[in-house]
Amino acid sequence: MSEGRREAYWQAVALSADIGKRPKRILFDGEPLVLFRSTQGVAALFDRCPHRLVELSTGKVVGGEIECPYHGWRYDGEGRCTAIPGHVGAMPHYRVRRYAAIERDGVVFISSGTPKDEPYLHCMQGKDIILRRVRSSTQSTVIDAAEN
Repeated sequence: MSEGRREAYWQAVALSADIGKRPKRILFDGEPLVLFRSTQGVAALFDRCPHRLVELSTGKVVGGEIECPYHGWRYDGEGRCTAIPGHVGAMPHYRVRRYAAIERDGVVFISSGTPKDEPYLHCMQGKDIILRRVRSSTQSTVIDAAEN
């Protein structure tokens, strides 16, 4: 699929209920991303601090910002560095790559581009919909799974 075409679409990556107080690591198009709740809603950033390339998903969320566990650098939902412990003066313009993120009907959608529409099934708009989520686990072999 071409880069331009993929960017026009939203992709469901998580359930809203799975994005709580802790950061959540996901893979999106082969890239590691971190999802967290910022002051503006759900945020999706590349899962690496530009300082030492540590996974931001192993850090914590503080005041709606993701904090790197290595030196405590903080990034807002837009990917801007907002705090560096011990730093005096104007903040440098460090950034983490940001992905467009939105929540709809209990699902988190992200895109690597700027989609023109919201992620919504317009054919279902205005209709009564019953959503149900079922989770289960099982133990089986690959042969059992292929057979069923």
